[in-house]
Amino acid sequence: MSQASTRVNAPMLSQHHVALHLAHRWFAFLEAPEGDLDTHLQMFHPQVLLSGSRGIHLFAHDHESLKAWFAAVPDEMSSHHIVHSTYLTPNDDSGEGLLNMVVAYQARDDSGVHGSIISYQTRIEFTADGARFITLDKTPILPNTKIEYETSWSTNRVLALVHATLSGITESDGKLQAALGDDVHQVFVHATAPEASSVYEALVTCSSGNPTATQVVRLKLMDDGKATMPTIEQIEVLTLK
Repeated sequence: MSQASTRVNAPMLSQHHVALHLAHRWFAFLEAPEGDLDTHLQMFHPQVLLSGSRGIHLFAHDHESLKAWFAAVPDEMSSHHIVHSTYLTPNDDSGEGLLNMVVAYQARDDSGVHGSIISYQTRIEFTADGARFITLDKTPILPNTKIEYETSWSTNRVLALVHATLSGITESDGKLQAALGDDVHQVFVHATAPEASSVYEALVTCSSGNPTATQVVRLKLMDDGKATMPTIEQIEVLTLK
């Protein structure tokens, strides 16, 4: 289960949705081999800085070094659950945004499951051509001691779609946005499909409106992995009793 957190009953800014869309695409790409690297690189500034341990380690400083970093990422199965996020707009008229996240990371190999809790600090540029990461820093802060592996690929794929829809940066028939309502405060997705699944379902829950109400939607999706997001095949609005 992943969550985008903001102030209670405060509608999420459109830029916050865009930032989380980028974050979930970033993590899903790391979790399955089907993604298209050239398309994925468009999410990053040509001189993007990827660092670790609060800037002590520099992993990439442009697209070419970022390609090399991706090539060096271990092939072991991994998951990334965003358990908390905050979004801020700097008071510097830069047109940029700061997305900070706490992420529960796991990896699974022949020896078992290992992982960590990672603090991510990112800076995002917003232009007429779209949004992209300028800087990303990933700093482990705690071990993740869960012994059971919890997949997150399908959750991240669906959340990338949901946040893109709520921000209005993707073409949509309007059905999902109508089902989730206006002034969305929080979004949750539950999806457990294995990595690189082509067909799966997801349960989307959100808090929206004023006064706040809970909306629940079941989605059936198709996914070829190479596209930036999955495609909704069927949407069903569920009524809470």
